[in-house]
Amino acid sequence: MAELELRHLRAVRAVADGGSVSRAATVLGVSQPALTAQLKRIERILGGDLFVRGPSGVRPTELGRFVLARADALLSDMQALVASARRHGEGVAETLKIGYVPLLIIGLFIEELGDLDVQTYAEPASLTLLKLLSTGRVDVALLERFDGTESRHFAGLTVRTLATEPIFVGIAEGHPAIRDGVVDLADLAACDWILPPPHENCVRVRFLQACAAAGFTPRVRHFTSEAGTAGTLIAQGAVCLAQAASAPPPGLVALPLAGDPLWTTLLFATREDDARTPVTERVFGCAEAAYTASRQRNPHFARWCGPAPAR
Repeated sequence: MAELELRHLRAVRAVADGGSVSRAATVLGVSQPALTAQLKRIERILGGDLFVRGPSGVRPTELGRFVLARADALLSDMQALVASARRHGEGVAETLKIGYVPLLIIGLFIEELGDLDVQTYAEPASLTLLKLLSTGRVDVALLERFDGTESRHFAGLTVRTLATEPIFVGIAEGHPAIRDGVVDLADLAACDWILPPPHENCVRVRFLQACAAAGFTPRVRHFTSEAGTAGTLIAQGAVCLAQAASAPPPGLVALPLAGDPLWTTLLFATREDDARTPVTERVFGCAEAAYTASRQRNPHFARWCGPAPAR
């Protein structure tokens, strides 16, 4: 069976951009019959028509739009690869691509990086971020260890622990479950819970286990990772899991759970074959400094920390 090639994707993109095969042929520097024949071969490979032909030109079919969306990503990646390879061959410092899940240290982390040439990419799911790292879409990943983690998820990667910290609860000031600045998980049994969507929730299994140990099944009413939405719901009486360094707006607090039943581990990952060890070591040092500084965001966490806990 014939295989799809990058030149085929360029041809499909040219037809879509030009709105006609004749205009695309001019741009590509080929004859219209040759491009028409090539387009038919591409459609046979992909199993359907990519364009609807009409008197005013062509427009993509549903399959065409599907292929174009993915073609754009592949062509962009290829351009980035070529540019990166040329810079590498010329000895020019390469931009370091840093991927991360939403963590409160990110702002401080970027500040710590100073003039280092970096690009950052946010990805809500840790597992997806590892895939981006493994395939070279990012060079460094900051993520949380997730439930179901297996050694195969880290194949070909070097993974270091940045920190292990308790998970707090986001709750409204004056909530009856708050006692001396601490919340007992069992006292939240009757509350509505806000959680991230399941594919973004790194501690979903551990959370359910902790609630079961506290004698209840959580009533999860809301799924969101958007802080503003969560804050509105918390103000109305709902509760959520919170990063220990959280600094909620007035009226809301992030407090420790009695006995610290839930913990999360922050990871720093790179590829084993990455030759820029001095640079990534610097980045790791910046992440450590950012994490240490972030503890001061939430006075409840700063007080909780004291000496580093032995875990």
